Order: sequence, then structure tokens, then C-alpha cells
Amino acid sequence: MDSPRSFGRFVVTSLFYLAPALVGAQDTTASKGAALQACLTKAGVRNIISTDPTWANETTGFQKRIKVDPAALSFPETKDQIALSLDCARNASAKATALGAHHSFQAYGFGDPGSLVISMGAFDAVSYDEATQRVTFGGGSHVGPVAKHAWDTAGRHFPHVRSAHVGLVGSCIGGGYGSSSRHLGTPMDNLESVEYMLYNGTIVNAGKGSDLFWAAQGAGASYGIILSATTNTHKPLFDTAVNFTLSIGTVDSTAAAKAVIAIQDYSLSKDCPDELALRWSLSGPPYSGTGYFYGNPDDFDKVIAPLVTSLKAIAPNATVLQKTELPFWDMEVGVAGAGMNQPNGGTLGGRSFYTQALTTTTDHPLTEEQAKILFESTTLAFDRKDLRKSGFLDLWGGVSRDISDADTSYAHGKNLWLIRWEANAADANGPFPADGPAYMKASSSPLRTPSSPAASPSAVSSTTPTRSSPRPSGAPVCTATTLTASRSSRPSTTPRVSLSTTSRPSPCLRRRVLFVNSLLLLDCVSDGGFLIQTWEPTCGTWPGKQIHLFLSTSLSQLQTAWQGRERNGDE
Repeated sequence: MDSPRSFGRFVVTSLFYLAPALVGAQDTTASKGAALQACLTKAGVRNIISTDPTWANETTGFQKRIKVDPAALSFPETKDQIALSLDCARNASAKATALGAHHSFQAYGFGDPGSLVISMGAFDAVSYDEATQRVTFGGGSHVGPVAKHAWDTAGRHFPHVRSAHVGLVGSCIGGGYGSSSRHLGTPMDNLESVEYMLYNGTIVNAGKGSDLFWAAQGAGASYGIILSATTNTHKPLFDTAVNFTLSIGTVDSTAAAKAVIAIQDYSLSKDCPDELALRWSLSGPPYSGTGYFYGNPDDFDKVIAPLVTSLKAIAPNATVLQKTELPFWDMEVGVAGAGMNQPNGGTLGGRSFYTQALTTTTDHPLTEEQAKILFESTTLAFDRKDLRKSGFLDLWGGVSRDISDADTSYAHGKNLWLIRWEANAADANGPFPADGPAYMKASSSPLRTPSSPAASPSAVSSTTPTRSSPRPSGAPVCTATTLTASRSSRPSTTPRVSLSTTSRPSPCLRRRVLFVNSLLLLDCVSDGGFLIQTWEPTCGTWPGKQIHLFLSTSLSQLQTAWQGRERNGDE
């Protein structure tokens, strides 16, 4: 039976609050704003709408390219006020979304037009448990203050993205990656539990072993408001760490590609310890990379020597340009900025930009031909004066070798490279060129087209934040309208949904089909609708209820629901 706390009811209602709008077009943002303000004010929850003088500042995010249009913002200070905010959203037939630190590359925290945005800024409490050596932080916390608390309290560290002001929850429930992630795992890998408020005000704690926690690691924003999260911490292996810069100078595309393959081969060899991190520039020539070594500083020269030797064989000028040994916390500040020592992690900043990203795995490492295509189609072909190019290849690998795609709802097992290619508006205060996204997509298309030798990397773009892999011969195709959930075991080669092939089949990329309740139906649905089957957490079974949904908006909006907030979260 569908209890008030059932996921059956939760999933249905979440579609109205956290997925694209299903309400009538006649409900304008302005009218919703007025209704929401009246309700929130009566409930005693501070709020603003577009006529308030602070509106422009409060609706400014790190991503300046995207213009947001919520109906209202609420600023709850207690859990009860969050529940009241959700009640007001329900009464106004508005969607609700939680807003963290405003850093989403796609401005996800502001939701679709007409949404109620629930600011989590007041929920920034942090505590350290000496017995478990874990840190618990509020849903509105920034990276810097939480990392500093763990360090000042216990001399401990947790992996985090490379900016102190970024929201910690958002960067922990998806693809956030940090300089210590090769040997300690990603921020998401280190999560221990998540505290949720569901759509109806119910508070639940999801821990390891539960399906809700499995879904939270990759699709956390799709299930409710994250009130707090708990992460593991680690004692640094050594009191100091090494920051270094490698350079091969200005070389042609062939040599640039050979250098990337040399780095890749080194990373997969016994010579490369997991404690070594490297980010290689994609915006050259000249080509260089910045890295960190968290092993014994006395061993650094010996550790890096095999890589330098390989690079010199390709580019005789290859060298370690710079090497600096710093106390661990000073290195943290060097990695994530001065905000590590400042309230709220510093300031927001921001820019107008468009980002695309690819991941490759140890099972499918880059070939020299693919690496050459990467350089020639991106940085070497770039010819815009109204845009500034930027990009890098983050060496992943390390402990990801022991992670299966099925371990979390964010498929990242055996990741080897995170490749990011982006452009910023040349005028920092001006608009992003209208044709900029199309231009950037075209520059990366050789890496994503089926005919390209480089088609094997798992493609992810800023407008389609999904991970895909080639469909193997004989793999099922999926209907555009019907899916039935299956709560079976989670081997990495098996989708978590069984796919019907009865009508309008289209290729189903296995890694693009994730946990059904997180709305990750991507390539396997159409704008006409789909069927999903709900599950009941109290008994841990699938009761077999099916819900037929008709979507009036683009599925590209649906695709954003799973990703959390910071897909590549390095800003």
C-alpha cells in the first residue's frame, strides 16, 4: 500500500518539483511569484521575488551565460521552514529546487523558469566526530570552511574540488574531482551518509547499503533537499606535499599526442604511484602540466624520472620547470585558493562560459590517433577572437581501478582521463556569443561521432551531462515509450532497467541508463512519455505500480536531474 512516506508517492511528486514542469503554460512566473510570496510570508519564511531590490544579486550564479528565471527564492533557517517552503511550492503548483553555492556550470540550482528556489545558505554547520573520524556538514556548506574545520580540529583531509567557494554537497554527489582523488577517491566516493528532506517534509537518513544512498551518489539532487552529508576524512601520508610543473614546450600535434600517450602509459605502469596527480593543458601550444605529489617528498625526483625520460624522447626540451614542497595545509590553499582560510570559502566570482567534458577508462585508453584528433580539433583549430579557449586533461586512474560502474549511480569505474574543453567570453562583462555553444560542440564532434576512431571515449557534454559507452553488438534496443524497473543485482554490465523492444527502437547506451527513480532515462524515452515502476523502501520491493507520464518539455531538461550540481566542479 502506498504510505505517506512511500517512494511511490515521492517519485510522482518529485517529477513536479525536481524535473521539468508539467503545469499549464498559463501559470506565469510572475503570478507564481506572487502566490509563493504570499504563502511564504504567511508561513514566516523570508523570501524575495523579482520586484525586490536584492533579486539581481541573489539570482546571480557562477555561470553568467545562462539567464535564470525563478518565481521566488526562500531563505529558510530551520528544517521546519524548508518543509513550509515545499508546502508553498505545492500550493502554487511550482517546482522546488535547492540552491547551494551558486556554482553549477548549468545553473541547475535555480531550476526551470517559475521554480521556487530554496536557498540552503543558512545550513552551513560543520562537526567532526572523533570516534568515526568523519565530518558532517550542512547542505549549504562551502568547501573551504569545512576543509579548514577538519584540518584545524583533527589535522585531517577529505578529497574536494579545486575551489574553496564551491558548494560541498553539490560537488560530492556527482563528478567532483580533486587533486588527492587518485589515491583517496573522489568526494563522492568518500561520502558515508546523506540526510534528506523528501517532498512531503519527511526526513530520512540514507547510509551505505541502502538504495537511496546508492542513488544519492550521482543522482542526489533528484530525490529531495539534502540537509546534510557525512564524509570520511584521512590523515595525510606526510606533513608536506610537492607541487610541480612539467613542460614539453611548443611541439606539433603529433608530438603533443605522443606526450599524452607517454603520460598515459606512465600512469598505468608500476612506476606511477597513486599519490601523484597531474593536470595536462589542452590550451597549448606550448604544452605543460601542473601536478601534486602526496607521497614521500624525498622520493619525488625518483618517481617523476621515468615520465621525464619518456617525454624527453618526444620533446628534447621536456623538463620539470618548477618543484615546490609545502606544508600540507599550505598546499591545500595552493590547490583551492585563498578562500580556504576565509569565511564561506571566499567570493563567488563567475564568468560566461561553455564547457564540454569526456571521460575515458583504463579499459579503453586513448590511442595516439585519438589524442592527435583531440588536439587538432580543439586547441589547434580554435580561431575565435570573441572567445578565450581553455581546457585540460585530468589524470584520473589510481583507486578508480577498484571501482565498478554499479557501485554508485554515477558511473565512474576505471576512469582514466577527465578531458575538459571550454571557452569563455572574451569580454568578461559581456554576453557569450550566440553561436558559441554550436561552435564548441562542432570542435569536439570528431571525438563523439560514431565514424571517428576517437568515438570510444565516454562522451559527456555540458548540455548533455551523461556518460555513454558504445553499444556492444547484440545489446538491447529500447522503446521510446516503455521502461520497467528491475531491482536485481547491480553488475556493471547490466542496466538497472529492463528494456522493451516493442515500438520505435533506438540504441540504448548502457551507461546512460541508471537508477530509474533518478529519472536517468535519457536515450530511452521520447517526448511522448514513458512508464516507470516505483518501489517501496519500507519493504525494499517493487510493488509493480506503473506511472505513465507525458512530458511537454524537452527531455534535455530531464537529463539534468541526475547530475547533482558540479559535474566537473573545479571552479
